[in-house]
Amino acid sequence: MNASLTPFIWIAIAFPVLLLMQRWINTHLHGISLLLTGHQDRATIFYALILFPGVVLHELSHWVTATLLGVRTGRVSLIPRRQADGTLQLGYVEYYKGKNLGPIRESLIGGAPLIVGTAVILLIAFKIFSVTNLVTAVQSGSIDILTFALRDLFNTPYILLWIYLIFAISNAMLPSKSDRRAWPAFIILMVVLAVVLYFLGLTDELMQGLKRPAATVFGYLGIALSVAIGANLFFMFCMVVVEWGIGRLKGISVVYGASGASKSS
Repeated sequence: MNASLTPFIWIAIAFPVLLLMQRWINTHLHGISLLLTGHQDRATIFYALILFPGVVLHELSHWVTATLLGVRTGRVSLIPRRQADGTLQLGYVEYYKGKNLGPIRESLIGGAPLIVGTAVILLIAFKIFSVTNLVTAVQSGSIDILTFALRDLFNTPYILLWIYLIFAISNAMLPSKSDRRAWPAFIILMVVLAVVLYFLGLTDELMQGLKRPAATVFGYLGIALSVAIGANLFFMFCMVVVEWGIGRLKGISVVYGASGASKSS
């Protein structure tokens, strides 16, 4: 397999995995909240508080990007509310569809949380957890070097706090349905541009010029998604233990279905 394709293949695998994890976490986090509070509205508030750092970063990313792009914004909310279709909206940023918006600006505003969230996760991974040392240790194939790297990783000050921040950010950074609203128009625009470049005979030169930068960007994105998956696995294990423990103590359990979570005694 061509090594240059590895980052793209890993993204194609990691993204769906992270999406499935997010759905499981959202469902069971609400279930745990319901077990603790015993009330749907209180469970919603508790659930929103757990992911609050990620929600703040998500909405702040929308607002800053819209402002930088010259798009007029309106109200900003960090208060959770249940939608008519039963889904939970943890926050929102209003922006106005003026003549200067267009699919490119709207796609950038919608995708801003993913870009900013990835950047923050990478910052934590490299500056706090020294992921570079761990990657080097894995590539070396030496058990001793890997052991030292893992020891340094687990000795990171406030490690649980940093893992929690990665967990909260990664489960709030993926674009929502409304964030993806302009993506079809953006994709069509890119396809039209690609066809024009093809008929102008510029596609080969463009692909050669973009090959290395694209591999670098996707490589860093792959690292961020890998770190997010690792943090999610840790918290998923903790959630299973907590949900089981609370259920045993209270003598009740959570029944999960298409309509969400409900208690069962």
